[in-house]
Amino acid sequence: MSSDYKTLTDTELVGLCLGGDSEAWESLIQRYRRLIYSIPVKFGFQPSDAADVFQSVCVKLLEHLGTVKDETKMSAWLITTTTRQCIQLRSNRQRESSTDDSFDEPLDPAENMEDIQIVVQEQQTIREAVQNLPDRCRKLIEMLYFDAKEWTYEEIAQTMQMPVPSVGPTRARCLDKLKTKLRTRGIK
Repeated sequence: MSSDYKTLTDTELVGLCLGGDSEAWESLIQRYRRLIYSIPVKFGFQPSDAADVFQSVCVKLLEHLGTVKDETKMSAWLITTTTRQCIQLRSNRQRESSTDDSFDEPLDPAENMEDIQIVVQEQQTIREAVQNLPDRCRKLIEMLYFDAKEWTYEEIAQTMQMPVPSVGPTRARCLDKLKTKLRTRGIK
């Protein structure tokens, strides 16, 4: 994926996607993959089920890309669509596992839906703020907090070509920049 696509807005990416640009589609999915995956995880689904939800949401996005009313609200559309897919999957699983003799009350997925949506939207806001940091800070924050690999300061220093003692202070400055961006977006 070209780094040029990372700087494009959702509206620009959607336009390119509608024009058949596969790299734009890859970039759009890459931008929102964590958001989409986070919702089935919050629902308590296993990784295979979360992957099924992710795939379903991507198909729905592809089908409805031309009709998404406001491309600037992509994360809200994805949260709603992913939440609906999770509810549908949970409902299907409950139907499959119930028998005619079972009179258990089904779980009410709407009970915590608002809480889930608030948390997911905040997480997406944080991811977007990290993406808008200067490259050096973005890379450092991603390595420390988003990467599945647990980086040591020595590995970070080597990868980012900085002295090991500079990693901590650089991290602090980058976190301050991130806090400033988050405050402007209403997250304290």
